[in-house]
Amino acid sequence: MLPEELPKLKMCGRKTRGRLLLGFTIFGIFFWITAIIYIQSREKIDIFDTLSLDLLREGFSQKLKLHYRNSIELVYDQNQNLLGRKGYRPPLPEDYDPKGLGQNGTAVIVPAESKNASEQLFNRNHFNQWISDRISLHRTLPDPRHPMCKDQIFPLHLPTTSVVVVFHNEAWSTLLRTVHSILSRSPPDLLHEIILQDDYSDPIGHAELFMPLELYTSKLEKVKIFRNEKHEGLIRSRLNGFSHATAPVVTFLDAHCEVTTGWLEPLLERIYLNETTVVCPEIDVIDDRTFQYQFGPPALMRGVFNWQLYFRWALIPPEEHKRRKSPIDPVWSPTMAGGLFAISKKFFKRLGTYDDQFDVWGGENMEISFKAWLCGGKLEIVPCSRVGHVFRHNQPYKFGGNFLSRNSQRVAEVWLDDYKEFFYQVQPHLRKEEFGNIAERLELKKKLKCKPFKWYLQNIYTDVVLPNESSIAKGKLKNPASNMCLDTMGKTANAYMSIYPCANSWTMEMSYSILEELVVSELCLDVSDNKDGARIQLYDCHGQGGNQLWLHKKNGEIRHPNTGKCLDRGSGNTPVMKPCSGGVSQMWSFDTYYPNVKARRLKIKSTTG
Repeated sequence: MLPEELPKLKMCGRKTRGRLLLGFTIFGIFFWITAIIYIQSREKIDIFDTLSLDLLREGFSQKLKLHYRNSIELVYDQNQNLLGRKGYRPPLPEDYDPKGLGQNGTAVIVPAESKNASEQLFNRNHFNQWISDRISLHRTLPDPRHPMCKDQIFPLHLPTTSVVVVFHNEAWSTLLRTVHSILSRSPPDLLHEIILQDDYSDPIGHAELFMPLELYTSKLEKVKIFRNEKHEGLIRSRLNGFSHATAPVVTFLDAHCEVTTGWLEPLLERIYLNETTVVCPEIDVIDDRTFQYQFGPPALMRGVFNWQLYFRWALIPPEEHKRRKSPIDPVWSPTMAGGLFAISKKFFKRLGTYDDQFDVWGGENMEISFKAWLCGGKLEIVPCSRVGHVFRHNQPYKFGGNFLSRNSQRVAEVWLDDYKEFFYQVQPHLRKEEFGNIAERLELKKKLKCKPFKWYLQNIYTDVVLPNESSIAKGKLKNPASNMCLDTMGKTANAYMSIYPCANSWTMEMSYSILEELVVSELCLDVSDNKDGARIQLYDCHGQGGNQLWLHKKNGEIRHPNTGKCLDRGSGNTPVMKPCSGGVSQMWSFDTYYPNVKARRLKIKSTTG
């Protein structure tokens, strides 16, 4: 071969290799397209919806195999037709210690030598931070689900979610335990991101929530931090977090939660089946003193409200049990607690999100509940989704102003129609209060063609007790001989009743219920001590009679059958229980009596057979 022919030969070789490479590339593309078409035709799925693009770029790598094994467990029938996916089963955490404090949701007791330090931290956060700080951020939890939940098969194409968590001066350990529980117990392909929305935490005393938190979360996938420029409160902070969310579903959680295995798929499935469904998990209790994870049977309770528009739990009525065909079927709930729920981003926007004139917190849960039912959607509690929540008895931070009443007033004016009169009957002092311009919200209601509130009471909250049907008597409870009236002095549960000269004060407003309870601000007068001179306390109404049963006739004595004594005005400002004498100090009258409303005596079933 001549030397001058060598470059030509090399050029020819390069062209040949190039043609071969191009041929293999075309063949490879053809092979993958054929494989995809085959899979689509055989299993009726879109592989591009099933796998994330980053995994496709890697090819069928070890990462993809791990993703399938750990995240998506596919289920086929006997003919190898794809049925769906099983629930995600998270692995044990790397630092798992079966003997560690709080593992499996067990209670932790503060040792005697640490009680002072524990109480100081408790007063700071209104939960036991001393214990929380000593429990692993990755602690295990019991599986509180009904056994049927563990066999559920979910659609493959569930939507992804952005989880929004608002925090303000939150304890480091509870905030990060919330984050880690979401990361570790959510299917990786369904958890799009966690948005931590800082509501202007105070760097003095909470420095760890700034640069240390930024550094810590920078090592966690999918966690993003956004910060308010001023203290906004829960409602506007959630709206700020929502504005950053990019997944089709947004899930709101509080900053002191722990999600359990299988929590996410049941919520997303309900929205996948109907994007106008707003879904809540079953909320379990994380004890604020011991951090024990406490749970009971599913689907016993649903959310309702009282006429102050405060949220209440109530037993599921018989007709709802009849509607549900399975113990794990979703429960139709008239209202939600508000702290934990998931909603289609598109539907939330269509509903007008939250009223942007709400201040701080409160009322937003009633508004979204009413809007969901009245404006084309529904609200469900999903028994197979269980999330634990630390219930604090008091808020560790304060806002000025009567924002809660104002928010509730806006809800009543927009959504209750003529039934708002009941709202004002139980809170007459609000009639003269300003609640701002509601023209925009009324226009939204009209635009969405929302149903009237009467429909809601006839079809959703069918066992509601209307105020004009729930009370035998109302008003101030007066001892005419002394012109003194029972008075709560604005105190709440566990406080003792007082008595003062009758005045036009909401703290003196009471009712004598059809269950023969003396009720004030949703609390009942309760006596457990049968000694002479026993004092009267305020407790949550349980509706079972006993210590809260009182017998009263117009302008007469008020007898307490459990102790056999009567309510007496006592001396000074302290009403007490004394033997019934028929004396003037034991005569009482309400402002108004309703003779057509009769008492409903409890029917107690015999336990003796």
